[in-house]
Amino acid sequence: MSHRMPGIAKLLGLAMLAGIAGACVAAPRVQNPSFEIDRYTKWPGYRVQNGGVITGWDGGRGVNPIWRNPKAQRGPDAPFLDNGAVPHGKQVAFIQGPGTLSQKIAGFEKGRRYRVLYRENARIQRPSLEAAWPLVRVTLGGKLIVSAHRVLPVGKKDEPRAPFCRVESGVFEAPDTGVFVLAFQTTQQSSSTVLLDDVKIVELPEDTTP
Repeated sequence: MSHRMPGIAKLLGLAMLAGIAGACVAAPRVQNPSFEIDRYTKWPGYRVQNGGVITGWDGGRGVNPIWRNPKAQRGPDAPFLDNGAVPHGKQVAFIQGPGTLSQKIAGFEKGRRYRVLYRENARIQRPSLEAAWPLVRVTLGGKLIVSAHRVLPVGKKDEPRAPFCRVESGVFEAPDTGVFVLAFQTTQQSSSTVLLDDVKIVELPEDTTP
């Protein structure tokens, strides 16, 4: 009896894991969701000055913070990230002026329901002018999932403790199985800057109302 119990326990454990795996469906995965892969070294952190890429993403203007001493990775010098606490990791992406930051994401299944989550903030500049603040919208496969909205700074200049704003898209149903482009778009005419981080896609239960 004592020799059989470990085997039974193992089988029971495997059965439980199989049940959990069957109940959980992997959501489409965002590559480099917190913009931590690239290490920019040239001030002020523009993509075009630091290898020309944000890994996994197309467009955007750059990543902050950068390090004057990239080996030490201490003492961030981040002219665009001038307020608020980095939500995840040590870096955020930014779009300065009108532009787009996008990524092709695979793994969507027709009929399943999803939600996009991310964090946003704005660089402090010209607060007396309403038109100076970033105007941001989010699309997936060309469909609007977060309406255009003004993004305001979460804290005072050089105040690093305030949390970024958490944004949730509406619930949407994948129209087909395959790959769709997730795009963050800024449409303001000023050179104001939006800061983005911690981008996620979650799959929701089938009975979730769109």
